[in-house]
Amino acid sequence: MKKELLALVAVCATAPALAAETTIKPFHAEYATLRNGSEMGHTTLDLIDNHDGTWTLRSQTKGTSGAAKLVGIDITETSRLRWKDGRPEAIVYDYKQNGGFKQRTRHADFDWKAGVVHIVEGDGSFQYATAPGLIDRQTVTLAIANDLLRGATSFDYKIAVKDRIEEAHYTRNTTISLSVPAGTFDAVPMQNTGATGSDRKRVAHSWFAPSLGWLPVQIEQVQKSDTITLKLMSSKR
Repeated sequence: MKKELLALVAVCATAPALAAETTIKPFHAEYATLRNGSEMGHTTLDLIDNHDGTWTLRSQTKGTSGAAKLVGIDITETSRLRWKDGRPEAIVYDYKQNGGFKQRTRHADFDWKAGVVHIVEGDGSFQYATAPGLIDRQTVTLAIANDLLRGATSFDYKIAVKDRIEEAHYTRNTTISLSVPAGTFDAVPMQNTGATGSDRKRVAHSWFAPSLGWLPVQIEQVQKSDTITLKLMSSKR
């Protein structure tokens, strides 16, 4: 199970008073998680206001069907972030995967005063310079949702991965009607066809519903022969 295929979600935001009217609000959402069209698990997404100028985005995916249930897949991602100039910036990121006959961890600290990202993954340690607006991979969906809310016309992001910064560009497509377990929604499709600086080809699609405050109603990521899809089951704010 590729961790990149399961590290899919996050939508949320915090803001200083200046941006308070144009950021995604806290929420709890639940998604059915499918692999190649077959349901394999359940994902919960939570956005929490820490009331100290930072917010926490947390996603948890648990295997509930088939092989994912058999091997006890349990993946948790936690991002702590802040707003700067109306866009998110990463502060701390943690990834933990249990099950699947192995454990994976990644921890990232974004030291903005020193201008350095420190990442520990397994037994390896990496360090490189920050860049304005740098976010972790989980926070990409948040950044897209917030840019849609702000009425942005370009969707370019700098993403901190293990040992470097990747640059991703998303394209907004024509609004469609999309049915998911939570209902049928007018949804704006966003597509990314890979990231510069990456040696692994990923194709990502997300569909955001204006009527739900730009919450993603469906997220899909394709890598090699695997397609992982999240479909919204329920949400509340």
